[in-house]
Amino acid sequence: MEVANGVPGAVFAKAADPLDEGGRGLVVVEAVTDRWGAEERAGGKTVWFECDA
Repeated sequence: MEVANGVPGAVFAKAADPLDEGGRGLVVVEAVTDRWGAEERAGGKTVWFECDA
């Protein structure tokens, strides 16, 4: 599965501060998937993940 947006720039999973309102998405993706990554595209990026059966 993958999701794309129009915001350029690198993505990475990082621990969020307990009081932060956001910033946990890729930490969750990393925790529950077998593989994930991000690719820069024209006008943004695509984040993908795979789950083994």
